[in-house]
Amino acid sequence: MRDAPLDLDGIDWERTAFGLICPDAVVRHLGTSIVRRLGEAGFRPLAWRCLWQRPLELDAYFERNITQVWHAYLYRLADRVFEFGPTVALLLHDERPVDGVPTHQRLRAVKGSSEPARSTPGTIRADLGLINVTLGLMHSADSAEESRHEAEVYVGPGGWTAGQDPADLYAHLAALESMRPPERRGYDEVLAGLRARIVAVLWHGLPAAAREQADKLLAGGVAALAAPGAGARLADLMDEPHPLLPALRCEYLPGEPRLDTDRLRALLRAHGSDLDPWEDLVLATSMRFEPRRAS
Repeated sequence: MRDAPLDLDGIDWERTAFGLICPDAVVRHLGTSIVRRLGEAGFRPLAWRCLWQRPLELDAYFERNITQVWHAYLYRLADRVFEFGPTVALLLHDERPVDGVPTHQRLRAVKGSSEPARSTPGTIRADLGLINVTLGLMHSADSAEESRHEAEVYVGPGGWTAGQDPADLYAHLAALESMRPPERRGYDEVLAGLRARIVAVLWHGLPAAAREQADKLLAGGVAALAAPGAGARLADLMDEPHPLLPALRCEYLPGEPRLDTDRLRALLRAHGSDLDPWEDLVLATSMRFEPRRAS
């Protein structure tokens, strides 16, 4: 028998919030932890849907932001996140409302800030370790009106299923997370890996002083390789120019000279190496939004 669709008109949107478990949370195997934390805070999953591709209506939904508020690159970054892997859309019912605190505001406090520097311990994003604003683990709507609207845009009025068992959500998340090993690398690990990869490509052409410096960086592990200026100091020791030296110098942070990651991948491939999709996503987003650092 076909599952009955959930009637969105019958939902109390003042007590029900739309949310997303984003692809970065799924690949890091944090989806089940997020749902568990939400449940402990009193937010019960009322319905959910796995989104395997970018919703077709998203352009129309974000049209005003694209043309009036955002820069085009912000929308392209959002596209890249959706393309990275599956997203889980949720309707969360507030089982423990607090007098004077709207449900959406309460959920926002449980979720925590999307900016690492403002994300406080005890919130989901801080405790589970968001990467940056774009790779912030989860999303939730800011109001009852936005929740209703986003529920239709992302899933569709007939796309939600009534009477779902939360145990099924945990099982589905377990299946999604088991598709690949958990991603453990943050910004520092990604940057350190890239710099080590460039050193390996350049190895036979490194002059003595550069090779000595490279030895020190490699011995120091992630902390040394990802330290600010580490790549530039090594690049300064090279005798001859090389097309990968700008990538070695780059800090991949806001306010710094930026590199197009598609061009970076092409350069690495020309020298027998590459960026994997997670590295590409972390570097591309961290050049626009300050990432959480290991320190």
